Amino acid sequence: MRTRRVLAAVAVTFALATGARTAGPKFFGDDPIPRDPETQDASRAQPIDSSEQFDFIENSFLKAGDRTAPHAVNVNTLDEVPDSSWFTNRAGTPDWTLADTVKGPDSENGPAEGAWTVVAAKTEGITPGMTIRDATGAKYFLKFDPPSNPEMASGAEVIATKFFHAFGYHVPENYVATLRRESLGIAAGTTIADEDRRPRRMEARDIDAILEKAARRPDGTYRVLASRELPGRPLGHFRYYGTRPDDANDIYPHEHRRELRGMLVFAAWLNHDDSRSINTLDTLITQDNRAILRHHLIDFGSTLGSGSTRAQSTRAGNEFLWESRPTLITMLTLGFYVRPWVKVRYPDYPAVGRFEANYFMPQSWKPEYPNPAFVNARPEDLFWAARIASTFTDDAVRGIVATARFSDPRAADYVAETLIHRRHKVLEAWLNATNPIDNARLDGTGRFTFENAAVRAGVSSPAERYVIEWSRFDNATSTHHRLGGEMTVTEPHAQAPAALLTDAEFVSARVRAFHPDRPAWSQAVVVYFQRTGAQWRLIGLERNP
Repeated sequence: MRTRRVLAAVAVTFALATGARTAGPKFFGDDPIPRDPETQDASRAQPIDSSEQFDFIENSFLKAGDRTAPHAVNVNTLDEVPDSSWFTNRAGTPDWTLADTVKGPDSENGPAEGAWTVVAAKTEGITPGMTIRDATGAKYFLKFDPPSNPEMASGAEVIATKFFHAFGYHVPENYVATLRRESLGIAAGTTIADEDRRPRRMEARDIDAILEKAARRPDGTYRVLASRELPGRPLGHFRYYGTRPDDANDIYPHEHRRELRGMLVFAAWLNHDDSRSINTLDTLITQDNRAILRHHLIDFGSTLGSGSTRAQSTRAGNEFLWESRPTLITMLTLGFYVRPWVKVRYPDYPAVGRFEANYFMPQSWKPEYPNPAFVNARPEDLFWAARIASTFTDDAVRGIVATARFSDPRAADYVAETLIHRRHKVLEAWLNATNPIDNARLDGTGRFTFENAAVRAGVSSPAERYVIEWSRFDNATSTHHRLGGEMTVTEPHAQAPAALLTDAEFVSARVRAFHPDRPAWSQAVVVYFQRTGAQWRLIGLERNP
């Protein structure tokens, strides 16, 4: 059955790419699949080198990836993303709790107290750091806050990590920790690159050089972001387009994976403008007695109001690093044209940096340079992500922000309120960009009910009416046999025609919503139900078919 699923996935991907249509059953006995059947061994995968400079050029000027934007290719029959080495459904699932959201990926409490031994470090560049082993032998990479903005980068990274974990992505365990200079030693044989990039033995002065660039507390200690080493063997970054040739499980073009397309919503909400290949990592792990690649998002230091080594740029989220039109306008006006986002005012909280919600416009938000998956995002991809975002309560937002341990409670309050305000804008933009009905049910009596995600989230008034078309569905040939005319209701419930429910194994309902201010709601959503005894179960959903 799993082999069939893999082959079917390849066929679907090919069909979408070529425009071909396939006949035959729409639903199989294991639909909807909750997890991708990644059955292939990836033990021969090799490390892949990547260039930050080429990634910028490729995505800014060469338009990497397929830009035709077909329907996402890795969704199940319910139009949801199954669990996989890329994504795990968490927020909004029945067993997920507020405590799970606030805890995030953390399995410990960060580096253990006692001696920390430096095993690697770098002093060059704008983001110096070091790798240590704590008293238990666990390995962590340490990052520092800039002296101009104590607590900013570490706080932003902890907050963003917990959000992206709850969204469903694989991320590192990131902790706020305290470093004491006297607790640091250097492991025998540890080297560091000199000015000519030649390795030499690391010395105590090298640690001091790193700490000179870091924010220091009045008591002489340093607040650090401690990122625990990810399990498995690192094999480089993944790209936001194409597939990895040495991973037989990687069958879906990345620009057409819904979890990567929909990530635009989450990146906009948290101002993760650094959402690019360089901030990802594939590791080779063992799962179910075979080697597979797990795909991670890493390095969230450039989120919220943090730009890692300084407050976030006013450009972040508003304009690509390179855009011809505004650059040309500035040149033609001899510099008198001022981008509107330059005039935005920010609060004076060093731990926050530049982060705001009043000027923020979700639909026009941009990362540092074009991301092929974001470019391909369709309304149903953005709706999928926005619905996940809608499950985060105000308490969840404040609980996550509290884990950043800001010393100024005003900074914590400001970050939380800004996130809540931005969340409302995100939901209003993308829950209303398509027909927002969800949670469809058909009971044994034929009573059909559904919900409206935009109304439920408080970002729209109810629809004026819903128009429903019922069909008997022939699964063997994937054909609809319409029964009767259109049914119009003013509430999100209706009674299915009795004649439809007597002998059919599968039925479908095509639903459109109408609202004077929401033209996108009129797009169809088709839901499918299969008879199981005396009851009906939801087996399929097509949004914007």
